[in-house]
Amino acid sequence: MTTPTLPPPEKLERICKGIAALDAILCEDGSLRYYSFNGTWSATARLASMRDGSGDEWFLVFDPAGAFFKATWHAAPPLASVHEGIPAALHAYVDEPAFSASLATYGGWFAGTSWVLHGQVGFLAEQLEMLAGSARTYQAHARDYFEVDLPLEAVEHVLTGRPIDPGVLAELGSNRTMGELAADLKHIGY
Repeated sequence: MTTPTLPPPEKLERICKGIAALDAILCEDGSLRYYSFNGTWSATARLASMRDGSGDEWFLVFDPAGAFFKATWHAAPPLASVHEGIPAALHAYVDEPAFSASLATYGGWFAGTSWVLHGQVGFLAEQLEMLAGSARTYQAHARDYFEVDLPLEAVEHVLTGRPIDPGVLAELGSNRTMGELAADLKHIGY
């Protein structure tokens, strides 16, 4: 099986905001969502993350100096070499306590024109497919996790960063109003 790769940071950030927005649309309780995005994580960086509640997780930092990726697949042993050779401008993220860097099994960074990724993929192959921005992949996630069948066109609408309005919420079968969703969308930076 070919290991999926990640899109360039600009596209990846839009996709991450989209999957976080879709999770927020489908689930009011932020602690029950797989995907999140913090558009103001620091003065200069934005943070996307996934946590499945079983020990599998990933973190993506979008920084003016580049992008940083750290993932943990709970069934694999941590690898100290995942971020070996990372550019100095991104090195601070390797030791970021919020990322449990010592548990990294996969990760890397965007080096100017391409991703440098190392480690064991395992279950993370599915997550890398999600980060490619496929509406069908998110549709399958929603079916499995939220037990809803979403229309593909509405999922694509959100993943491509188009405006969310009451019509989109209705298509997605959300019980949330635009007013109820406003704080989440602002936090995401959608």
